[in-house]
Formats: sequence, C-alpha cells, structure tokens
Amino acid sequence: MESVITTPIILYAEDDQDDFESVREAMLQVTDRFSLIHARNGEEAVRYLENGTADTLPSLVVLDLNMPIMSGKETLVWLKSKEEFRNIPVMVFTTSSREEDVKLCQGHGCTFFRKPTLYRDLLHVVQIMLKMCDETVKSA
Repeated sequence: MESVITTPIILYAEDDQDDFESVREAMLQVTDRFSLIHARNGEEAVRYLENGTADTLPSLVVLDLNMPIMSGKETLVWLKSKEEFRNIPVMVFTTSSREEDVKLCQGHGCTFFRKPTLYRDLLHVVQIMLKMCDETVKSA
C-alpha cells in the first residue's frame, strides 16, 4: 500500500492581521508542509467549515477569543455542538488570561495558550500546533 502524505489544513480565526502573519511566518520557519486558512472572525470560520468538503476539513482549528461579529467563545461552543466538527482539535490562542476563559476551554477539551511576547515562545506554540495536526492526520 502506498503512503499518501497529506498536508494538514489549519483554520485560524484571528481578527488581528499582524498576529495572523506572525503565526504564518513562524510556521514557515518550522515547515512549509501545511495550509493555513485565515478567517477574520468566527462567522468566517463557521462559513468555511459549513461550505467545505471532507478534503477541506481542517486538522486543527485555532481561535482567538476576542473577535468581532462572532467571538472565539461562540465559535468554540458552535464547533463542539456539531457532530461533524466536534472531533477537530481546537487550540485557543488569545491574549486573555481570564479564569473563565481557561475553564471554557477545559470544559470543551481544547488546548489554551496565551499569545506570547517573545518570538521563541511563539515558535514553541507553533510547533505544538503542527504536532496537533500530525496527530490528527495519523489518526484519520
């Protein structure tokens, strides 16, 4: 049987273009074996998922919590309420350190990271994102 190398798709809902670009650049420093899809808010992330196919299903959803139109919290609750999307790993990547935000993530079984100020720390979080994708691809 021939081994098929799949490129993981990461759906990143982030309203701050600079934060999105920082993550993209850090990922490219680690590997170019991924597709990073940018949603500017939760509504765009939901639309991407609803209009997608099995081939466009992300290996990981990364959510900023504080976004206009539809927040990351609302998006997380929506994702986990949908049978077809609830098993996609989710990482909340935010500036928030509020205990209720951490508890929301724990309650929905997702990973929580505060956005780091140092680039080396960003590289570490990006490596965790990519590892989460690899685990999803291997279990598929």
